[in-house]
Amino acid sequence: MKNEISNVLNLIESGETNKALQVAKLFYKKNVNNLDAVKLLAYAYIQIGNFEKVIEVLKRGYDRNKDSRDFDYFNNMGYALFQIEEYDESISNLEIASKLEENPNVKTSLAEIFLKKRDFKKAKEMISTALEIINKIGSKSFNKYVNLFLLISEINGALKNDDETILLFSNILEERFNENIFFLLCNINPKLVNERIVGSAEEYLLTNESKYKNKIERFNCVTPLYFGLAMYYQSKDKKKSEEYFDFGNKEIFNTSRYNSYQYQERIVKTMELYQKKYKSFDEGYREHGEKNFFIVGSPRSGTTLIESVVTANDKVFSGGELKSAKDIIERNILSKEQSLNELSHKFISKYIRRTSYLRGNYEYIVDKMPENFLYIGLIQKLLPRSKIIRVFRNPWDTAISLYKQRYVLNVPYSVSFFNMGIFLANFEAINLFWDAHVEEKKNILDIKYEDLVSNYSYYQEKIYKFLGIKAKYDESKRDEFFSPTASTRQVKEVVHQRSIDKKEFSHHKSEFLDALLMQREYWVKKDIKAKSNDFFGYPLK
Repeated sequence: MKNEISNVLNLIESGETNKALQVAKLFYKKNVNNLDAVKLLAYAYIQIGNFEKVIEVLKRGYDRNKDSRDFDYFNNMGYALFQIEEYDESISNLEIASKLEENPNVKTSLAEIFLKKRDFKKAKEMISTALEIINKIGSKSFNKYVNLFLLISEINGALKNDDETILLFSNILEERFNENIFFLLCNINPKLVNERIVGSAEEYLLTNESKYKNKIERFNCVTPLYFGLAMYYQSKDKKKSEEYFDFGNKEIFNTSRYNSYQYQERIVKTMELYQKKYKSFDEGYREHGEKNFFIVGSPRSGTTLIESVVTANDKVFSGGELKSAKDIIERNILSKEQSLNELSHKFISKYIRRTSYLRGNYEYIVDKMPENFLYIGLIQKLLPRSKIIRVFRNPWDTAISLYKQRYVLNVPYSVSFFNMGIFLANFEAINLFWDAHVEEKKNILDIKYEDLVSNYSYYQEKIYKFLGIKAKYDESKRDEFFSPTASTRQVKEVVHQRSIDKKEFSHHKSEFLDALLMQREYWVKKDIKAKSNDFFGYPLK
């Protein structure tokens, strides 16, 4: 039995998560009543991000003997519930786990939930306790708890305590160089990173090449170094900065399994199902969604900036990037093709309940998951009283901004200008489809990022009028706005136009435009074609 468990854990450590899951399934099948087999299978499902299955496996495995529910059960159950945005139930499980064992992961998960609820003081309390625990373990363990340090940065940022984070990270680096702490410090303010630490980062790249156990260990070490150095050199040496961004993105590209064809097929299936089954659907629940706002668009197109505008009052709660709408639709339409009656019940019971919990005493909640643009028509059918703001930005500026962020899993196409060209052509196609097939557009407002930053007061008023927000806009609330995204610190700045008409990475531009135009031809064959050759009014040149 120990050999089977070690085999699964070794497969996970080496990045072979799908193979690990298959081995864990076989082990569980042979030992269905063994709690170690239950735990192993749940852990394997966590690695591939199937949290619904984690919950199912744990409930089934422990229901036979509820008295055996231990730390592993409550910790993994709490974590899985958090990932599907069942926050209240997640907190209950994690608090029990916390009483059973002093563990930094439990406190980190709780901190992340309280951050989502915008209870920053409680989040700070949890993450400080987690830091105390790992300090007892020692600095050699820091890479194992990298998410903890990311959360420290985010929570202190929300509390306007960046100086505290900078001091902590600087002291860690003075004592023992750590690639992830280096990256996080550069992400806060690269100007505060001294040359000695930068020298350590560059030396680390050169001297550790032969020491990596496998490609996963190499990847985990070099990518934060490349992106940290790229950010450091942005204001000092543009050429060197671009080279480091290229190196970092190439590392991610070489280890990623992103398949643009599968993404394309998902869009095709969404279009076909909508026309075939859902376009004429009217479920009669005309009031659903009156408390819900959505902001959609390509990542890095200005969605976070608009969220900061929408929530700069005492009526609208910032839900940030919620996964529920997208996950429920994908699990119940694209995979099972259920009737919209069935989906409507599931969507309303889960999505409205989850967002109502977060909304609390606020009148409205905004969901700023950019990729909900894929399901605009379905969201309107399911929540007919909801309001949707759709954001557009110059595609080349968007691509550059994406390329300069260290996305590993959540935006997999961002590491390649070719893949970004394909993605933005697909983004264009699905939005053109909704333009043609969504009958009621009165609940959709289109805004261009460039127009917003050029005429801010006008668009702020236009947004509030469209959403029906009966509250005074408060610039001080926008200044205090926090969202745990790559845009957080940029959004806190005074609204500016410096991100318009970017001039970087010119050696990649033809690759990007060629890919975009090539993918457009695919959609033309599907009878989806823009009225002009531009991209929603942006010239492609």
